[in-house]
Amino acid sequence: MPNPPQIIFRLLAIGVAYVIGWFVYMIAMMMTVYDGLGSMIFQPIMAALSSGVFVLLAVLVGLVLKIPILSRWWRSSRVWAGILIAGSLFMLCFGSWLGFGDIYTDFETGRQFKGLHPIAAFSAYFCLIFAIANWPFSSKNTGA
Repeated sequence: MPNPPQIIFRLLAIGVAYVIGWFVYMIAMMMTVYDGLGSMIFQPIMAALSSGVFVLLAVLVGLVLKIPILSRWWRSSRVWAGILIAGSLFMLCFGSWLGFGDIYTDFETGRQFKGLHPIAAFSAYFCLIFAIANWPFSSKNTGA
């Protein structure tokens, strides 16, 4: 049974993952589909739902980290989570320029533009949220 500080730290990490997921969604929306007041009303709700679903998936997939060998590896250093976060942010920011993009068409203007491929976007978004929600807290911080 986890002790109270472990539960508090994990809940804090999950909350931070949710908030960061919401902000990342909103930034992506502003860069792609922003169309005025309608987006400012509807998209924050979609960001909340999307972030919630991804956090839930990250927590469920994170249960794999309860396997002792994986748990020891993941908690051995925060570097693994840091690399996953940095790689995810790099992919989200520069992935389309590095060839992980696709050509899209704005249906209102007919203008074509290059954007991040959906598989790359969803994967990077998930990895970012996973690394934050399952942040490897050290035992000395949690009292374990």
